[in-house]
Amino acid sequence: MMDKKDIIYNMKTYGFCIIENYWDKEQCDMALNQFLNLPRDVFETGQGGDLRCQFTNSHCRSAFDFLKDEFIQDIAKEYSRCHVADRVVGGIVHFNPEQEIDSGGGWHVDSKIEAQFKSFMYLTDVGPDNGPFIFVQKSKALAEDLPMYSNNRISQETIDEKFDSSDIIEITGGAGTCVLADSTYVHRGKQIQSGTRCTFTTYFYE
Repeated sequence: MMDKKDIIYNMKTYGFCIIENYWDKEQCDMALNQFLNLPRDVFETGQGGDLRCQFTNSHCRSAFDFLKDEFIQDIAKEYSRCHVADRVVGGIVHFNPEQEIDSGGGWHVDSKIEAQFKSFMYLTDVGPDNGPFIFVQKSKALAEDLPMYSNNRISQETIDEKFDSSDIIEITGGAGTCVLADSTYVHRGKQIQSGTRCTFTTYFYE
């Protein structure tokens, strides 16, 4: 696994870092079993049509362990003053041929502060068609000046106009892939084209 120094370098240089096989298959299977067996009434519909369980850490031991992960917390403390792990949101993005569904409701930034740390865990294999996380490196400097609409959302036309396609990174990976990202950069969940994507996301604040 990458060491903290390399992870911090990637975060400060590109705004994100991918850690493959952070959880093994057994950990992912256990987390999925706990998560998918939660009662339906703990879920809400997100802005992109996905299903979300706020404070999954209160319902699943695996989500609680992700919230309290000391290695990730140490990186958050070094990277940003937003380093207090507040909650884990469990997400389900399921393909529906009659509806366009993604995680997050299109291109956006979470906030316009100096830096905001966020960690993601893929609980299922995520390929190009399974709604992967998409991140625009080099977008930090331009983010504050981009035209936005409701809740810091950004149009596809603006993305096409302002950013080189080579800087738009689709983050695919097997179950157990951990993604660390600065959510003040432009990002989104890609529209899902097949299957189901399940994730845990830890939100950090000051």
